[in-house]
Amino acid sequence: MRIPAKTRWRITASSGDARPAIDDLYATAWVSDLATTAWLCIDLGETVTLGGIEVYWGRHWADVYGFETSLDGEEWTPLCGTAHGEGGQNVFAFTPVETRHLRWSDASAMPARALEIVEINLYAPGDAMSVREPSCLSALGQAPVTLAAGDSITVDFGYPRLPLGALIDWGDSWGTVFSVHLSDDGETFREVGRITTSHGDYDNFYWRSTVARYFRLTVHATSTPAGAIIDELKLRLLDKDRMPIGQLERAAAAGRGELYPQALLGRQVYWTVLGEPGTDAEALFDEYGNLEPRLKAGQLTPLLRLEGQLHGAPAAGNLRHSLAEGAWPVPSVAWTCGDIDVEASALAEDGSALVRYRLRNTGSGQRRGALVLAVRPVQINPYWQHGGHAVIHAVAHEERTVRVNEQLYAVFSRVPDAATLADFDHGDVVRLIGTAAQPSRNPLISGSGLVSGAFEFAFELAPGASTEVVVALPMGEKLAAVPIDDFDARRAAVIGAWRAKLGPRRITVGDRDVSETAEAQIALILVNATRHAFKPGPRHYDRTWIRDGASQALALLWAGLIDEAQRYVLWYAARIYPSGLVPPILNPDGSVNRGYGSDIEFDAQGEFVGIAADTYRIGRDRDFLAAIFEPVVRATRFLDELCARTNALHGPASRFHGLLAPSISHEGYNKPTYSYWDNFFALSAWRNCAFLAREMGDSAIAAEAAAKGEAFAAGLGRSIRLTAAAMPNDFIPASADREDVDPTATAIAFEPCRVADVLPAERLQPTYDDYRRHLAIIAEPGFDGGFTPYEIRNLNAFVALGRHEDARALLEQALSWRRPPGWRGWAEVVWGNPRAPEYIGDMPHTWIGAEFFTAIRRMLLRENGTTLELLRSVPDAWWSGDGIRLHELPTSFGLATLTATRERSQACVELSLGGPLPERIVVRFPGARRAWADGRPCAMDGETILAPADLRRLVIDRAPPP
Repeated sequence: MRIPAKTRWRITASSGDARPAIDDLYATAWVSDLATTAWLCIDLGETVTLGGIEVYWGRHWADVYGFETSLDGEEWTPLCGTAHGEGGQNVFAFTPVETRHLRWSDASAMPARALEIVEINLYAPGDAMSVREPSCLSALGQAPVTLAAGDSITVDFGYPRLPLGALIDWGDSWGTVFSVHLSDDGETFREVGRITTSHGDYDNFYWRSTVARYFRLTVHATSTPAGAIIDELKLRLLDKDRMPIGQLERAAAAGRGELYPQALLGRQVYWTVLGEPGTDAEALFDEYGNLEPRLKAGQLTPLLRLEGQLHGAPAAGNLRHSLAEGAWPVPSVAWTCGDIDVEASALAEDGSALVRYRLRNTGSGQRRGALVLAVRPVQINPYWQHGGHAVIHAVAHEERTVRVNEQLYAVFSRVPDAATLADFDHGDVVRLIGTAAQPSRNPLISGSGLVSGAFEFAFELAPGASTEVVVALPMGEKLAAVPIDDFDARRAAVIGAWRAKLGPRRITVGDRDVSETAEAQIALILVNATRHAFKPGPRHYDRTWIRDGASQALALLWAGLIDEAQRYVLWYAARIYPSGLVPPILNPDGSVNRGYGSDIEFDAQGEFVGIAADTYRIGRDRDFLAAIFEPVVRATRFLDELCARTNALHGPASRFHGLLAPSISHEGYNKPTYSYWDNFFALSAWRNCAFLAREMGDSAIAAEAAAKGEAFAAGLGRSIRLTAAAMPNDFIPASADREDVDPTATAIAFEPCRVADVLPAERLQPTYDDYRRHLAIIAEPGFDGGFTPYEIRNLNAFVALGRHEDARALLEQALSWRRPPGWRGWAEVVWGNPRAPEYIGDMPHTWIGAEFFTAIRRMLLRENGTTLELLRSVPDAWWSGDGIRLHELPTSFGLATLTATRERSQACVELSLGGPLPERIVVRFPGARRAWADGRPCAMDGETILAPADLRRLVIDRAPPP
């Protein structure tokens, strides 16, 4: 029996018009009311046999929900559901059931949200997903199943689809060893994931982008002889088969690829961000000169018409990227097509993004053509980045103005010579204007969500002549675009504003790329930030973690922006729970984010206390100390509660005893884990709390924190050694329960936590030998995997261990991970194939940028209690030109100004400190033979020069280079 056509269905809902949920238009959605518990009820008009359901979600989804069936609309029977809603597309299959009525209802425990259901599809048994093992069908959202060791669940999607991963929700017993496989033909399966140490609850799989028709889960070993109970097998499928983004991708594949946003062709695209300090509005500007003025507004694409044919920047092999003066967030991209140089320069000013497209004739003859600016229903953030389609239902233009969805989208500096608007017809507007602009309706309105437009600006250029078009695009829905006049003057004013905000460059070394990259991170942090919150990215990570924020606040603090760091700490302090729990994730408005990770990332305790202590160390602001002291004490004492949770489960002989409760803080753990990462931060919290208590004159709290810190350090060191002893290698473990190795996570024990004294010394070198081997692997030309530039933090470990050549090599590789290098920014994830359509987190990722800045600063200057350490690790290239200059760099010893130069046989270091003197100063200088501090001889210990606390000028005799 077939399912009746949707035109025959009747649908009612808890609120609003629910027809968009069953209208077969994937650019529309039913949106629930916040005031009521959401539900939908469908009357199919006749009794049918159901075998499967698909739900396509919009921006907000239910995390727990279910379906019920009824023959009469009165008596209801549960059918299927999920406790792990993640948005996108949810697919269910079940034992065939007869029904006429179907009811969906939300059972989320999360705060009320306006849920968005794009479409619900129903399938007869022969059209739904199927399972080869019939007794296991109910695992797909209906009822638990039990698998013995060696058993499998094999799912047939019905046709090739795009599986992304799977979640296994275990019952009272579970698989301890299990694997997942994919197949195209149902005969030959390829393994895409394996877990060998599961502890139940739930387990997650994700894998690289792929196509497959069959999925198989095989359980190899179980926690009890009775077998493993699977309460739910949730399959993650990419939902673009019917969504508008799929239509756009098929159009791009059939057309000339250079004319389309490259993400539609499955090619990774990189971007930077435009914005102003202290504001929420952010625009994206991609490597091809495309601009997205605000989230989901669609992008403006520059194309060039020469001799009647359109050309796009992706076909140019000579793309060149730069920032104004090497570091300010005023980006440009240039390329050449024939004899025409094209440069796109962008900036943010007064709530608008401005981009200038300048064309110059470099040939010897007259050139005619047109600059074509196309409005496309595509986000710059790719589909696999939770971006993709940007709904455009309407485009209208008048004179120099373009409106999209009835809102101001763009203002041009001159009236276009031609305009073409198009609804989607197996292609967007470029399909119509291949040889010339075409007449079209104005305005153009459609329910497809795929309206596009192209605006042409004709030119005729003599040799050496140039022309330009400037576009202003509001970055907020209610903002008007600024007037367009004298772009050069506006650009100069924006650059001047950034220079005034940041002041003179704090860190300058002979390697200009390092200096400019370090400074660029400070500006990018401010662009990503709101007035109070530091966010790690502009789009996908539009919220603030204390983990990311503390690192970014430290970078700003060390760059001289002390007020910004203080405001952030005070803002976060006001949101700590009465219990002392530090909410790990906040929304930009200061409310607690209830998404994944909410309140179960316990590194937050130490991160908050750490940045509070560092902010006081630099600012020495007694009012600030008084304001944050009580929240610091409360947050630190909550560590006792977290340890008590663990101790209730594990006795004193266990390696878990004394550790914090398991959490998902550490990147890479998809379920709560006894991560040493959390515990390094916890130990730092006790020590920082003791420091702040001494500064407050509270001897009782200082003694309490010092004693608990000492006891915690002993327990943590013991746990690490016990776990290490159970491992088959000489490495430091990253967690107590997984017995895994992660040098990048261990590196935080050096910085920022400064608790490396708990690490087994004999295992440090082998651990970082292993990391060095990893660096060699990811640097190989054929490497095709992915990794995260968080690995920059290993610079701190290499320097602390005296492995300076390894530090230099890591620094060089880290600079090569920027995308594109001229824009000085990193994505959160880097892939060996830079065009692989894989998840990259967000970019520019300013937590990573902050880690870079602070690591460079520590290589040049580091406070170690009452000792000031200078030039700890200096690559040769940093001595080039004018050498090393630190300009009024904030330290706990006041503002430090330093100049260090090196000649063939001598080096000179000049230092000025604006605060309390350290007890001693140590300067590392390889090859030093003798040294004089202000004319007096200095003692030396190998490469280290021991200088007096009042050092002004250090002269070093050095062995001349070979």
